Amino acid sequence: MNKVVDWKLAVNAAKTLMPAGPKIVKNDAARIVEELRIAAGEGLTEAERISKLTSTAPSQTLVVDRAGWAKAVSQNFEAMLPADVNVPALVPAVTGVELGAVLSVLGTRVLGQFDPFVGPRLLLNAPTITQIRGELNLNARDFYLWIATHEQTHRLQFEYAPWIPEVMKSTIAEAFGPLDNEGSMNRLGERLNSMKSEVSELTSIMSVLEGHAMVVMNDVTTIGSIKTIRRRFEARGENRSALATLLGKLLGLDAKALQYKRGAKFVRHVVNDIGYEGFNQVFSSRELFPTGEELDHPERWLARTQ
Repeated sequence: MNKVVDWKLAVNAAKTLMPAGPKIVKNDAARIVEELRIAAGEGLTEAERISKLTSTAPSQTLVVDRAGWAKAVSQNFEAMLPADVNVPALVPAVTGVELGAVLSVLGTRVLGQFDPFVGPRLLLNAPTITQIRGELNLNARDFYLWIATHEQTHRLQFEYAPWIPEVMKSTIAEAFGPLDNEGSMNRLGERLNSMKSEVSELTSIMSVLEGHAMVVMNDVTTIGSIKTIRRRFEARGENRSALATLLGKLLGLDAKALQYKRGAKFVRHVVNDIGYEGFNQVFSSRELFPTGEELDHPERWLARTQ
């Protein structure tokens, strides 16, 4: 029995392929770390105020370099994937190198992530945050708060909907389960094709989670330069979280369906109609989450749930 991915190899590959990031003198680095920690606390306050959700569970905040980010993200995904699967001996190494390459790219793009499977904990990727802030010439405090609010919104989502991580784990376990009998990865594609409803549900979940976090972060009125941040950040192109990207890689999820803007459009429509309190019912049960069709037609979800 093997793990689907050799995560140690994935982390080593990511560390080898990923640039370290901008060079920062020691005193400036310490200041940035402290400012990010402060922003994490302020971001939770803003996320709670805007979303109308309140956190009562403890959570750890880790301000990491890119190597630390790759290690932490790999731990999160290792906890999500089946522990042992009967796959050919070479498969974990191949997937490890491949996903290590993906991590090396994500490490230069992803600013933060909330890990529901390990910790739970908030990760803030200090070198990438610093690099992108500099490239876009953004106000540091405003940018840090904007990012932290997004990631702390994910903290609230997972806390109010503990069923969501379970759906993620069960969907992946179901996809890889038949491999125990087949002893080959060849059946994985066929299995995923037979799981259209489960995969569709997972794409809807990821789209809404990211869209909701986007809407909340863009409603922070205390960020004076928020219009500038949004305009310059969005000009960089579509950004997907590490969670969405790696799930997509493992399960072949439709990249177009996982766009943040798709979920954000749904959330904004619902929030404008019934407010954040009304929207929050999506977290109360699996049955109240929008279907793929409702995601593109929020009026149908409103008709079903109101």
